[in-house]
Amino acid sequence: MTERILALQPLTTEQRERLAKANVEIVDAADWKSAEPITVIFGWDPEVGPAALMAPNNQVRWIQTTSAGIDYLPLDWIRAHDIAVTNASGAFSPAIAESTIGYLLYFLRGFNEAVKNQAGHFWQRPLRSDLAMIGSQTIVIYGTGSIGQAIAKLLNGFGNQPIGVNRTGHDVPGFQSAVSLDDDSSVIKDADIIINAMPATTKTVGYFNERFFKQLDGLRIFVNVGRGKSVDEKALMNALLYQNVLHVALDVFETEPLPKTSRLWDYPNVLITPHQTGFAKDDEKPIFDMFMKNLQGWLADGKLTVNVTNPTQGY
Repeated sequence: MTERILALQPLTTEQRERLAKANVEIVDAADWKSAEPITVIFGWDPEVGPAALMAPNNQVRWIQTTSAGIDYLPLDWIRAHDIAVTNASGAFSPAIAESTIGYLLYFLRGFNEAVKNQAGHFWQRPLRSDLAMIGSQTIVIYGTGSIGQAIAKLLNGFGNQPIGVNRTGHDVPGFQSAVSLDDDSSVIKDADIIINAMPATTKTVGYFNERFFKQLDGLRIFVNVGRGKSVDEKALMNALLYQNVLHVALDVFETEPLPKTSRLWDYPNVLITPHQTGFAKDDEKPIFDMFMKNLQGWLADGKLTVNVTNPTQGY
């Protein structure tokens, strides 16, 4: 049977030509109802994706996402129907890492205050003691996968060897050491900066909560480029109020878009970006290349080799 690929990710002319040479049928989002049975989904759409996936006449056996996270997929259905899921882990990591370094420099080098002073036409130099360099900071990164490793690699270039936190405490290149999630209290008490790059799992949802933030005393910067649901935003705002945390950079949120009524918008020591840290023109090619490599194996013997996820674990 010819594989019918529902393309929920825009395709260039070159990409369509590559797929055509693979002897598969491309189905655009607007045409999926007249092109059943769909067997593969590339990309995702919150309306079309579930409808096509669960349509009685479709035979979807594999979904290739264009994101690293898969928590937005209907994972219960996917598990129940034994559908393979591959993600785009790694494609966004360099851009996220560069954005994270930008966050750190923004606060460490006093650009946050410079922006405020410029708005008021104030020439006001900071005290030397108010500024710091990346190399001198004790940095803890939650999540030592592709994103965490990309951040660590750039930090190494600044002379910084971060500490990693992962499920088992296993060592990872680029990190001076690593501890398990169960033992993280041993490293965060002395941290200057904490960066969250963890995926969304049952164990990480709400992980950064009131109990967590109360362990901190004047943490210089907290960064979240992982998943929004891992941070209890009310607890974070309390941590800012009581100065458990001094500065925050957030790219992901419990609810997206971040509601206009959220008090986070109004904190002068919080930098908000709209889930953009992974965005770059450079992302497009590696994502499609991952899909094509998987497609070749899928067509040859039904095997997937690149970024095969475990829907039970959620990543």
